[in-house]
Amino acid sequence: MIDIATIRIPIVNGLQEHTGATTILAEQSSHQPPYPFIGIKFTLTGLPIGQVTEYQEGLNTVIEQDLEIVLSVTATTDEIESATNLAYKALEWFKGKGWLSLSDSNIHVVRVENMTNRDVFLNIEYERRQGFDVRLRVRGQSSYISEVIEEINTQEG
Repeated sequence: MIDIATIRIPIVNGLQEHTGATTILAEQSSHQPPYPFIGIKFTLTGLPIGQVTEYQEGLNTVIEQDLEIVLSVTATTDEIESATNLAYKALEWFKGKGWLSLSDSNIHVVRVENMTNRDVFLNIEYERRQGFDVRLRVRGQSSYISEVIEEINTQEG
C-alpha cells in the first residue's frame, strides 16, 4: 500500500519553495488561488512494475511491489510567457534538486516528459497553461499477521 499524501506533500513543498508559486491539487472543487500557480494531478496512481516480493518479519508477512505513478504538472497564469517560464522552473526542479530531495523520501523520478501547451478557453479569454508529466516510482508495501499453526495432530482417526 502507498499513502499518496507522503508522495504529494514533498512535491508540493519542493515546487513551492523552488518556484515561489502556490502549488495545489488540480481540478478540485475549491476556488483556485490567484495567478500564477501550479496545479498537480495524479493521472496514474499505481502501475505495477516487476514482481511482487513477499517475506516474513516475525509474525508479519510483508508484501512489496514497485509502482509507477504519473504526475501531471501544470503552470497556470494569465500570460503565455509567464506560464512557460513557471513551467520551466518546475521542470528544472524535477530534473535537479527535486530529483535528489524526492529520492530521500523514496520517491524516484523515472522520466520528465516534454512540456506542452495546455491553454484553456474561458468565456472570452484564455487561461494560459504550460505543463508536463513526470513518471515517478515508489515501493508499495503492505503486511498482515501470519496465522501460526500451534499444534499438528498426526493421529488418524
